[in-house]
Amino acid sequence: MVLSKDLLEASDQLKTFIDRFVPKTRLTGSLPDISTDYVKLQDEVMWGGVWQVPGLDITLRSIATISAQCCNGWGFGLQHQIRVGLSLGISPQKIKGIFLQLMFYAGIPATVFALTQAQKVINEQAIWVSEDLVPLDAKWLSAVEDKMFRGAKVVEQAWGPTAQALLSDTLARELIPEIEELVCSYNYGEVWDRCDLSGKERTVCILVALMCRGHFRQLKQHIEYALYNFLTQREICEVFSQAGWYRGWPYVEEALQQVKMVFAQSVER
Repeated sequence: MVLSKDLLEASDQLKTFIDRFVPKTRLTGSLPDISTDYVKLQDEVMWGGVWQVPGLDITLRSIATISAQCCNGWGFGLQHQIRVGLSLGISPQKIKGIFLQLMFYAGIPATVFALTQAQKVINEQAIWVSEDLVPLDAKWLSAVEDKMFRGAKVVEQAWGPTAQALLSDTLARELIPEIEELVCSYNYGEVWDRCDLSGKERTVCILVALMCRGHFRQLKQHIEYALYNFLTQREICEVFSQAGWYRGWPYVEEALQQVKMVFAQSVER
Protein backbone atom coordinates (compact mmCIF):
# COMPACT_ATOMS: atom_id res chain seq x y z
CA MET A 1 0.00 0.00 0.00
CA VAL A 2 1.34 3.41 -1.00
CA LEU A 3 0.69 6.07 1.63
CA SER A 4 0.54 9.81 1.09
CA LYS A 5 3.22 10.33 3.72
CA ASP A 6 5.55 8.03 1.79
CA LEU A 7 5.02 10.03 -1.39
CA LEU A 8 5.64 13.26 0.50
CA GLU A 9 8.84 11.88 2.03
CA ALA A 10 10.07 10.75 -1.39
CA SER A 11 9.20 14.18 -2.78
CA ASP A 12 11.13 15.95 -0.04
CA GLN A 13 14.20 13.83 -0.65
CA LEU A 14 14.22 14.48 -4.40
CA LYS A 15 13.45 18.19 -4.06
CA THR A 16 16.20 18.64 -1.46
CA PHE A 17 18.66 17.46 -4.08
CA ILE A 18 17.35 19.25 -7.17
CA ASP A 19 16.38 22.50 -5.43
CA ARG A 20 19.97 23.31 -4.46
CA PHE A 21 20.18 25.87 -7.25
CA VAL A 22 16.57 27.01 -7.37
CA PRO A 23 16.04 30.75 -6.69
CA LYS A 24 13.90 31.39 -3.63
CA THR A 25 11.97 33.99 -5.60
CA ARG A 26 10.78 31.60 -8.32
CA LEU A 27 7.14 31.90 -9.36
CA THR A 28 6.07 28.67 -7.67
CA GLY A 29 7.68 29.81 -4.42
CA SER A 30 4.49 31.69 -3.54
CA LEU A 31 2.26 28.62 -3.99
CA PRO A 32 2.16 27.63 -0.26
CA ASP A 33 0.59 31.02 0.51
CA ILE A 34 -1.93 30.61 -2.32
CA SER A 35 -3.02 26.97 -2.09
CA THR A 36 -1.57 24.36 0.23
CA ASP A 37 -3.79 21.80 -1.49
CA TYR A 38 -2.13 22.51 -4.82
CA VAL A 39 1.31 22.08 -3.25
CA LYS A 40 0.21 18.77 -1.73
CA LEU A 41 -0.95 17.51 -5.12
CA GLN A 42 2.20 18.68 -6.85
CA ASP A 43 4.58 17.22 -4.30
CA GLU A 44 2.90 13.86 -3.82
CA VAL A 45 1.73 13.14 -7.36
CA MET A 46 4.61 14.69 -9.32
CA TRP A 47 7.83 14.72 -7.30
CA GLY A 48 7.04 11.87 -4.95
CA GLY A 49 5.12 9.77 -7.48
CA VAL A 50 5.53 10.21 -11.24
CA TRP A 51 9.21 11.20 -11.11
CA GLN A 52 10.10 8.12 -9.07
CA VAL A 53 8.10 5.33 -10.69
CA PRO A 54 10.45 2.53 -11.85
CA GLY A 55 10.82 1.93 -15.56
CA LEU A 56 12.56 5.06 -16.83
CA ASP A 57 15.93 6.55 -15.92
CA ILE A 58 15.60 9.88 -14.12
CA THR A 59 17.77 11.60 -16.73
CA LEU A 60 15.36 10.52 -19.45
CA ARG A 61 12.49 11.75 -17.28
CA SER A 62 14.19 15.11 -17.10
CA ILE A 63 14.74 15.22 -20.87
CA ALA A 64 11.08 14.29 -21.44
CA THR A 65 9.96 17.05 -19.07
CA ILE A 66 12.22 19.69 -20.63
CA SER A 67 10.91 18.71 -24.07
CA ALA A 68 7.31 19.02 -22.91
CA GLN A 69 7.97 22.41 -21.34
CA CYS A 70 9.64 23.58 -24.55
CA CYS A 71 6.44 22.69 -26.43
CA ASN A 72 4.38 24.47 -23.75
CA GLY A 73 6.44 27.64 -24.03
CA TRP A 74 5.95 28.75 -20.42
CA GLY A 75 9.14 30.47 -19.29
CA PHE A 76 9.10 29.82 -15.54
CA GLY A 77 8.35 26.09 -15.93
CA LEU A 78 10.94 25.66 -18.65
CA GLN A 79 13.62 27.47 -16.65
CA HIS A 80 12.88 25.35 -13.59
CA GLN A 81 13.09 22.08 -15.51
CA ILE A 82 16.35 23.12 -17.20
CA ARG A 83 17.68 23.84 -13.71
CA VAL A 84 16.50 20.40 -12.58
CA GLY A 85 18.28 18.80 -15.54
CA LEU A 86 21.54 20.62 -14.83
CA SER A 87 21.27 19.65 -11.16
CA LEU A 88 20.90 16.01 -12.20
CA GLY A 89 24.15 16.24 -14.16
CA ILE A 90 22.84 16.89 -17.67
CA SER A 91 25.46 19.06 -19.38
CA PRO A 92 24.68 22.50 -20.84
CA GLN A 93 25.57 21.17 -24.29
CA LYS A 94 23.09 18.32 -23.89
CA ILE A 95 20.41 20.76 -22.73
CA LYS A 96 20.97 22.87 -25.84
CA GLY A 97 21.08 19.71 -27.94
CA ILE A 98 17.50 18.96 -26.86
CA PHE A 99 16.33 22.19 -28.47
CA LEU A 100 18.39 21.66 -31.63
CA GLN A 101 16.61 18.33 -32.04
CA LEU A 102 13.22 19.81 -31.22
CA MET A 103 13.64 22.52 -33.85
CA PHE A 104 12.35 20.04 -36.43
CA TYR A 105 9.38 18.92 -34.30
CA ALA A 106 8.37 21.90 -32.13
CA GLY A 107 9.37 24.71 -34.50
CA ILE A 108 11.58 27.78 -34.47
CA PRO A 109 9.68 30.06 -32.03
CA ALA A 110 9.47 27.43 -29.28
CA THR A 111 13.10 26.39 -29.58
CA VAL A 112 14.54 29.91 -29.87
CA PHE A 113 12.63 30.82 -26.71
CA ALA A 114 13.85 27.63 -25.02
CA LEU A 115 17.49 28.32 -25.89
CA THR A 116 17.30 31.84 -24.47
CA GLN A 117 15.78 30.47 -21.25
CA ALA A 118 18.47 27.80 -21.09
CA GLN A 119 21.26 30.35 -21.36
CA LYS A 120 19.76 32.43 -18.56
CA VAL A 121 19.76 29.38 -16.29
CA ILE A 122 23.26 28.27 -17.30
CA ASN A 123 24.57 31.74 -16.48
CA GLU A 124 23.32 31.41 -12.89
CA GLN A 125 26.15 29.08 -11.80
CA ALA A 126 29.87 29.35 -12.55
CA ILE A 127 30.19 25.58 -12.92
CA TRP A 128 27.48 25.52 -15.58
CA VAL A 129 29.09 28.45 -17.41
CA SER A 130 32.42 26.60 -17.36
CA GLU A 131 30.82 23.43 -18.74
CA ASP A 132 29.02 25.45 -21.39
CA LEU A 133 32.35 26.71 -22.74
CA VAL A 134 33.60 23.19 -23.51
CA PRO A 135 33.42 22.89 -27.31
CA LEU A 136 31.31 20.12 -28.82
CA ASP A 137 32.91 17.86 -31.39
CA ALA A 138 30.49 18.42 -34.27
CA LYS A 139 31.87 18.10 -37.79
CA TRP A 140 29.49 19.95 -40.10
CA LEU A 141 29.54 18.77 -43.70
CA SER A 142 29.85 21.38 -46.44
CA ALA A 143 27.52 19.91 -49.09
CA VAL A 144 23.81 19.12 -48.72
CA GLU A 145 24.32 15.98 -50.82
CA ASP A 146 26.87 14.73 -48.28
CA LYS A 147 24.42 15.43 -45.47
CA MET A 148 21.72 13.45 -47.30
CA PHE A 149 24.06 10.51 -47.77
CA ARG A 150 25.10 10.52 -44.13
CA GLY A 151 21.49 11.02 -43.04
CA ALA A 152 20.35 7.94 -44.96
CA LYS A 153 22.93 5.83 -43.12
CA VAL A 154 21.93 7.35 -39.77
CA VAL A 155 18.24 6.60 -40.40
CA GLU A 156 18.91 2.99 -41.40
CA GLN A 157 21.12 2.40 -38.39
CA ALA A 158 18.67 4.03 -35.98
CA TRP A 159 15.32 2.85 -37.32
CA GLY A 160 15.97 -0.12 -39.59
CA PRO A 161 16.32 -0.80 -43.33
CA THR A 162 12.70 0.08 -44.20
CA ALA A 163 12.68 3.48 -42.47
CA GLN A 164 14.27 5.40 -45.34
CA ALA A 165 11.55 4.25 -47.72
CA LEU A 166 8.86 5.33 -45.27
CA LEU A 167 10.46 8.74 -44.85
CA SER A 168 10.59 9.14 -48.62
CA ASP A 169 6.91 8.29 -49.04
CA THR A 170 5.53 11.57 -47.70
CA LEU A 171 3.44 14.42 -49.03
CA ALA A 172 6.35 16.76 -48.36
CA ARG A 173 8.61 14.67 -50.60
CA GLU A 174 5.88 14.69 -53.27
CA LEU A 175 4.80 18.34 -53.14
CA ILE A 176 7.80 20.29 -51.78
CA PRO A 177 10.75 17.97 -52.50
CA GLU A 178 13.49 20.62 -52.39
CA ILE A 179 12.49 21.83 -48.93
CA GLU A 180 11.84 18.32 -47.64
CA GLU A 181 15.27 17.12 -48.75
CA LEU A 182 16.93 20.15 -47.15
CA VAL A 183 15.14 19.60 -43.83
CA CYS A 184 15.88 15.87 -43.80
CA SER A 185 19.53 16.39 -44.71
CA TYR A 186 20.08 18.66 -41.72
CA ASN A 187 17.86 16.73 -39.31
CA TYR A 188 19.32 13.28 -39.96
CA GLY A 189 22.63 14.10 -41.61
CA GLU A 190 23.74 16.73 -39.10
CA VAL A 191 21.71 16.93 -35.89
CA TRP A 192 21.23 13.18 -35.42
CA ASP A 193 24.98 12.66 -35.98
CA ARG A 194 25.99 15.03 -33.17
CA CYS A 195 27.40 13.61 -29.96
CA ASP A 196 25.50 15.86 -27.54
CA LEU A 197 22.52 13.46 -27.33
CA SER A 198 22.32 9.71 -27.71
CA GLY A 199 19.84 8.12 -30.09
CA LYS A 200 17.75 7.10 -27.10
CA GLU A 201 17.64 10.66 -25.80
CA ARG A 202 16.73 12.02 -29.23
CA THR A 203 13.93 9.48 -29.45
CA VAL A 204 12.51 10.71 -26.14
CA CYS A 205 12.56 14.31 -27.40
CA ILE A 206 10.72 13.37 -30.60
CA LEU A 207 8.08 11.20 -28.92
CA VAL A 208 7.30 13.95 -26.41
CA ALA A 209 7.10 16.69 -29.05
CA LEU A 210 4.76 14.66 -31.27
CA MET A 211 2.53 13.86 -28.28
CA CYS A 212 2.46 17.43 -26.98
CA ARG A 213 1.63 18.85 -30.41
CA GLY A 214 -1.03 16.20 -31.06
CA HIS A 215 0.62 14.67 -34.14
CA PHE A 216 -0.65 11.19 -33.38
CA ARG A 217 -0.34 9.63 -36.85
CA GLN A 218 3.35 10.48 -36.93
CA LEU A 219 3.62 9.53 -33.27
CA LYS A 220 2.56 5.98 -34.12
CA GLN A 221 5.35 5.72 -36.68
CA HIS A 222 7.95 7.01 -34.25
CA ILE A 223 6.79 4.59 -31.55
CA GLU A 224 7.62 1.84 -34.04
CA TYR A 225 11.04 3.41 -34.62
CA ALA A 226 11.62 3.68 -30.87
CA LEU A 227 10.87 -0.01 -30.35
CA TYR A 228 13.24 -1.02 -33.13
CA ASN A 229 16.40 0.18 -31.46
CA PHE A 230 16.10 2.52 -28.49
CA LEU A 231 13.30 2.05 -25.96
CA THR A 232 11.43 -0.82 -24.35
CA GLN A 233 7.64 -0.95 -24.22
CA ARG A 234 7.73 0.08 -20.56
CA GLU A 235 10.07 3.00 -21.25
CA ILE A 236 7.83 4.31 -24.04
CA CYS A 237 4.80 4.28 -21.75
CA GLU A 238 6.77 6.01 -19.00
CA VAL A 239 7.97 8.73 -21.40
CA PHE A 240 4.37 9.63 -22.16
CA SER A 241 3.23 9.49 -18.53
CA GLN A 242 6.14 11.73 -17.52
CA ALA A 243 5.49 14.33 -20.21
CA GLY A 244 1.74 14.14 -19.66
CA TRP A 245 2.03 15.61 -16.20
CA TYR A 246 3.34 18.79 -17.81
CA ARG A 247 1.23 18.87 -20.97
CA GLY A 248 -2.01 17.46 -19.58
CA TRP A 249 -3.13 13.93 -18.78
CA PRO A 250 -5.60 13.60 -21.74
CA TYR A 251 -2.58 13.68 -24.07
CA VAL A 252 -1.26 10.55 -22.35
CA GLU A 253 -4.42 8.60 -23.11
CA GLU A 254 -4.25 9.63 -26.78
CA ALA A 255 -0.57 8.64 -26.99
CA LEU A 256 -1.20 5.30 -25.30
CA GLN A 257 -3.84 4.50 -27.91
CA GLN A 258 -1.08 4.68 -30.49
CA VAL A 259 1.19 2.64 -28.24
CA LYS A 260 -1.42 -0.09 -27.92
CA MET A 261 -1.81 -0.36 -31.70
CA VAL A 262 1.94 -0.60 -32.24
CA PHE A 263 2.38 -3.21 -29.52
CA ALA A 264 -0.46 -5.29 -30.99
CA GLN A 265 1.11 -5.14 -34.44
CA SER A 266 4.49 -6.22 -33.06
CA VAL A 267 2.84 -9.28 -31.48
CA GLU A 268 1.09 -10.15 -34.76
CA ARG A 269 4.41 -10.10 -36.58
